[in-house]
Amino acid sequence: MSNLHISRQEWRRVSLYAILLIALTVLPYFIAWQGQGNDWRFSGSLFGVEDGNAYLGKMRLGARGIWDFYLFYSPEKHDSVSLLYYPYIIPGQVVGLFMAEDDPALVGVVIAVFHILRVIFNFALILTTYRFIALFLRAPSTRFLALIFATLGGGLGWLVVLTGSLPPEFYIPEGFSWLVLLGLPHIALARTALLAGFIALFKSLALEKWQAWVKWALLAGLCWLVVGLSVTFYLVLIDALLGAWGLAVWARTRRFPIQLALRCAVAVVVTLPFLAYFLISFNNNPAFAQWSKQNLLESPHPLQYLFAYLILGTLAWIGGRWAWKKSHSNELRPLLLIGWVLIVPILVYLPINVQRRLAEGVLIPLAILAAAGLKLWTGAHPVKWRRSKLAVIMLTSLSSLLFFIGTFFSALNYDTPVFEPVAQLDAFRWLDAHTPNETVVLGAMETGNALPVYTNLRPFLGHGPETIYSDRRKREVERFFRDEMTTEQRQSLYRSVGIRYILYGPTERALAATERDTPPLWTADTRLIYDKAGYQIYEVLP
Repeated sequence: MSNLHISRQEWRRVSLYAILLIALTVLPYFIAWQGQGNDWRFSGSLFGVEDGNAYLGKMRLGARGIWDFYLFYSPEKHDSVSLLYYPYIIPGQVVGLFMAEDDPALVGVVIAVFHILRVIFNFALILTTYRFIALFLRAPSTRFLALIFATLGGGLGWLVVLTGSLPPEFYIPEGFSWLVLLGLPHIALARTALLAGFIALFKSLALEKWQAWVKWALLAGLCWLVVGLSVTFYLVLIDALLGAWGLAVWARTRRFPIQLALRCAVAVVVTLPFLAYFLISFNNNPAFAQWSKQNLLESPHPLQYLFAYLILGTLAWIGGRWAWKKSHSNELRPLLLIGWVLIVPILVYLPINVQRRLAEGVLIPLAILAAAGLKLWTGAHPVKWRRSKLAVIMLTSLSSLLFFIGTFFSALNYDTPVFEPVAQLDAFRWLDAHTPNETVVLGAMETGNALPVYTNLRPFLGHGPETIYSDRRKREVERFFRDEMTTEQRQSLYRSVGIRYILYGPTERALAATERDTPPLWTADTRLIYDKAGYQIYEVLP
């Protein structure tokens, strides 16, 4: 195993690679931003816009001076929870120091800060990943190959695209780093801290005196606190990975790994209070408990995972055998890679609602073992090594390339939800300026999803998981705009969560499914207070 000597030339190459990769991820966003015109505004996201708006909404909370997170996509009033989504709330707080919450330029600044965070966290992730890789691989060329696998790697998922289905490489960022680099800075931060924690724990294993090793174990725990503040659920994953590592060590050395267990225990103890607070807060808060219940992230069919990881997995099998032979009682690090790769296929099919989140970071150990496996397979033949590297890189990066090309199509296609109509944003601004904060607005899902980014109002429906009982509310919104509710049912709907305003635009008209010659029946319950460019705002009468 490597002694972690990384030359300056290596760091320069890795830094240049990071800059080039990040520049590529910025390019489609820059094109979309430059493409804004008089009719359209860029939402800030090129994929996963529903969640992208949710992240921007959390930054807006911070800009308003709010530290505790609440479900602003739900109309019900409920208790907030501290220490959630701080990677977005804290930068929002910084923005709020320089801008008023009603400043028209606030949203543009928030979007810009979001992408600045993405650049910073991506750079940190790539460098930390390389440092982690260097702990296992000695040759710079093999390390760099592992880094390419870890950042761009995928598999044969592009074949799934030909069948009309989405491959895992296109929607599971936990399992594929390219999605993280393209648009998920909080996961980039969480993964950076996850790997940094393991690096610190490895350092503690190399020290014998408890006064020395305990500091590094505590540092590992502090790194994992950052993980918890970024994506709280990942703390459970860390515990599972440590358990898998311990079992692998036990199986290899034939004795219980006391020294490893002590160091892991010190690190985990640091995170336990936060994890306990998280579990208690969600269990005792009905709104958050329901949010957790309906946050369904199920794993795809095992064959889809097989296609996605087949190439790297085959090479990792060769590398895994090498890592097993190299490990011994004084070299436990490679057994983490083996335990990590073996436990994830079990974790992602546990009977919980966030299955695929448990694949977080598995591409990193897989990339290391695959790079080692390819090196072993090619042997001492430099020409075969170079050709094999190029072939495998092309095959494993094709899905990432296809997804990347798709972001350019999104950047050049001026339509919702990637772009927002200026007329709708004008209606948002008018409504925000003339109504109190936290007022509930009824509209379609797409309208409600954008509303908290541009206003301090709350939608009746706006986000799948973060709108409580979103499936039921979606049906209610459809029935409402199709005039399938009686007067009594509409009045009950208004009173249920205090709906004060109805935003009626092209998306809401589309829900009616038929052309109208007469005003909708629900207009009898309201009065028109705004009418401009195809968007109307109605106030619900007392």
